[in-house]
Amino acid sequence: MVRSLLVALVLACCYSSYSNADVSDNLLKDNNMGTNYDYSKAENWSGTYGTGYWGGSTASGGDTPSAPNRLPNNNGFIWGGADSTVSATIALNTALEAAGIQVNGFQYGWRVKNANTTAGNLQTNTDPLKITVHIKKADGSTFASFDYTYGRTGWRTYTGTRSFSMPQPTSFFGDVIISAQAQDIDNFAGHYGPEFNVNASSFKITYTIDPCTANPLSSPTCAGYADAFYNQQCTANPLYDSGCPGYAAAYLTQQCNSNPLYSTSCPGYTTAYYNQQCTLDPLYDKGCTGYDQAYFDKQCLEDGTSDPGCPDYFIAMCKADALYNMACTGYATAYFDQQCGLDPQYDQACVGYVDLSGNDGDFVVLDPVINDAITVEPPVVVVETPVIVKETVVEETPVEEVIEEVVIVEAVPVDPVKAKTKKIKQIREEITQSLADKMSTAASFEVQQQIQTQLISMIGYVPNYAKYNKAKLYGGELQEEVNLKGGRIVDNAFARWFVNDPNYERLEALQYNLKGN
Repeated sequence: MVRSLLVALVLACCYSSYSNADVSDNLLKDNNMGTNYDYSKAENWSGTYGTGYWGGSTASGGDTPSAPNRLPNNNGFIWGGADSTVSATIALNTALEAAGIQVNGFQYGWRVKNANTTAGNLQTNTDPLKITVHIKKADGSTFASFDYTYGRTGWRTYTGTRSFSMPQPTSFFGDVIISAQAQDIDNFAGHYGPEFNVNASSFKITYTIDPCTANPLSSPTCAGYADAFYNQQCTANPLYDSGCPGYAAAYLTQQCNSNPLYSTSCPGYTTAYYNQQCTLDPLYDKGCTGYDQAYFDKQCLEDGTSDPGCPDYFIAMCKADALYNMACTGYATAYFDQQCGLDPQYDQACVGYVDLSGNDGDFVVLDPVINDAITVEPPVVVVETPVIVKETVVEETPVEEVIEEVVIVEAVPVDPVKAKTKKIKQIREEITQSLADKMSTAASFEVQQQIQTQLISMIGYVPNYAKYNKAKLYGGELQEEVNLKGGRIVDNAFARWFVNDPNYERLEALQYNLKGN
């Protein structure tokens, strides 16, 4: 009879050697599969047997050998005169179903009695008693058999361990058949034959767990090591390889954390893009930090006169109208031109100026670039000396004849540029003096500072400065060596370092006109 039995196993997590192999439950016990599979009960064993406690065929004895009987409490067998066998078959390959199991051997414990204590000690022969373990392969052939025989003894439990020369996986095995064979050799009537207590006996499998099956990462030589290692790395970090499950999502998260602008699907993309545009141009949106200042700066840049707070407001106003403020560059010239426009007689340098100083009393209109020049010649004086006549002295009063002064007026050309420059200079001097007077009486430091800025602008004004800026001074020729009379130039370590700088010669050459370059 073939029975299947599930065994509750406590599996070790690492490799176990024979010495510390794990041991299964007792396969002769019920393992929660129903009483029909409880091999600790005699009724679940196979073979020919009866009931009762009599070894003979009849209670009064007889010549016909009898089969064994189950013990009255159904926990074992007692044999009569017939040589017979009872057995239990366990499907080993299903008893140990956990993957990675390697069967190393088994442990046993048989509870038997073979006392040969018949009435009057008339029995002289020892009753035979043998328990056999047959281990089958999956194909049904025999893997190994082990016999255990017991002579005269009272109730006793015999234990032992068997180890296979080579551990084998459970799939290698088929059934395990445990059989008990005995006989009351003298066929006495009564309970005198060998006895086998099934309930007190045991059969256990010793096993180890294949470390590669339990944990493919236990050794690089395991067949599944590469796959297990790859999966381990992917689980720890999906970015380990582009083939890892979840790689795409993990990579996106990594890039988004590094730079939210990596993708429009990044959680912070919208905010990051807005901040980026505001950084590039605060005028991107009115909500940008610095928008007000940037807008103000833009307006000032486009039109410096747009707001008094613009940095170049004063300069811009002066450019728009040189008469805006006395400190404006060009104010004197503009003021002069304004006055000339209002009245050409404001100054001789004005266009349209009329000279009303003609010497003949007539009005003479001169060219505006001509001024009158007056040349005064020294007066001519004629003096009469007295004449003295002898004997008659006539005293005459000397007569002084004064010749009328002659004034010759000639038209002398006037340089209008010099005349205009002179007048403008006069105007600027007056403005400068006015600003200086105002600064000395300013009510506050701020007002004083403003007037001071205007005053500096006025003082710094130099007519025709552009011509001066274009002037060049001859710096002489650069000499390779300089000889000093009566002395020498002392060598200096720092100086040696400085002149060795590759840019030193270029700097020095800038001071000289080397061959016109």
